Amino acid sequence: MRILVLSTFDVWPPRDGGQNRYVNLWCNFSTEHEITILAYDFRNLAGERRYRLADHVEVIVPPASYGDARHFHYMQNRTGLWLHDVLCLTDYSFSPSFLRRLSEKVSQCDVLVASHPYLAKVAFPIASSRVTRVYEGHNVELDIKSNYFRSSRDTSLTRELLEAVKYGEDFAARQADLVTTVSEDDKIRLYELYGLHTKPITTVPNGANIRPSNLLGLEESNEVRASLGIKSGLVGIFLGSSYAANVESYKRGREMLHAAEFRGTMLLVGSIAEADRDCWPDVGFQERWLGFVDSEVRDVLLSTADFALHLIFAGAGTNLKMFDYMGAGVPILANEFGRRGVSHDNWCLFAEDAQELATALENLTRKTDAGVNVSATARQIALAEFDWRSIAIRFERFLSSEPLSFPK
Repeated sequence: MRILVLSTFDVWPPRDGGQNRYVNLWCNFSTEHEITILAYDFRNLAGERRYRLADHVEVIVPPASYGDARHFHYMQNRTGLWLHDVLCLTDYSFSPSFLRRLSEKVSQCDVLVASHPYLAKVAFPIASSRVTRVYEGHNVELDIKSNYFRSSRDTSLTRELLEAVKYGEDFAARQADLVTTVSEDDKIRLYELYGLHTKPITTVPNGANIRPSNLLGLEESNEVRASLGIKSGLVGIFLGSSYAANVESYKRGREMLHAAEFRGTMLLVGSIAEADRDCWPDVGFQERWLGFVDSEVRDVLLSTADFALHLIFAGAGTNLKMFDYMGAGVPILANEFGRRGVSHDNWCLFAEDAQELATALENLTRKTDAGVNVSATARQIALAEFDWRSIAIRFERFLSSEPLSFPK
């Protein structure tokens, strides 16, 4: 099959969850398919960017319109928000280069995938009836934008934009032949919002590249800790981009750690290190802000950590970092909201408040069986259900209308 996937951002390098999903999902499709990811990113003004993620996966990022780029900055100044994806739905004219590439690639494809709803309006209507249209939802966009828009400087404007998001998501889901979500909860929510009861919707979850277990030995772990200036105490890890929901979740999580009298060290990995922390209060533990690292370094850091902090308080869909934690076999401290997307029991240590968090940390300090058991269970679940390769295989079957059975 020739598959065209639409994106509102360049996908490489993969620094956040959305980019990681594009890269890992489509690169794990069979090489018999020809896959093109076509992105409209206002930051690319110099010329067409073209590269391959794999022999069968090409990314094309045509130059954007200077007018659209100027409008993005105008709207950002007016609202204080990053609105590029929504403006693809409402305000942008798009560049001639992008529209030419879109027309060319749509005419050649067998399957047209709108990842997020924001480019469906410009792409779905120009696809012929032989093309299978797919809406691949990464979140329930109406819900995630409702939360994000609360901080707008211009609430009247963002109310109008939220209506446009609702229209765009409804359009993408209704016009698609096939619809996917990342969780059963998102699937139910789309049914509730848009009445899609006759529409085939399946869950194509987020995942991780589950590698053979390669936990560091004690001596190697101590060497890594020494290189980070860590002398003693538990070591926790938090993976996150600078996306507002990640920043808010760690900010609240660190306050809970402080209240739980945690006195170890937290490793902060990802662009969350770029977040504005000037007004954050001091805490009684050490923090190492490591920024973006490659996957090999990330895996070493996961192996040396005693726990992964997964206290999540905002966002939608599911968190890719949760599956990284599960696959790495590191004990996960999670609240109820952070656990969404995994229906199994006994794969993490519960921590809804500071008292429960203190109990979980005490279990890890005393090296009770609790941490070992939940980490082993989590890894088994990840291997069975959330490995990118197996997810891609099942998605391929879905697109080919073959029998499909994603885990519930």
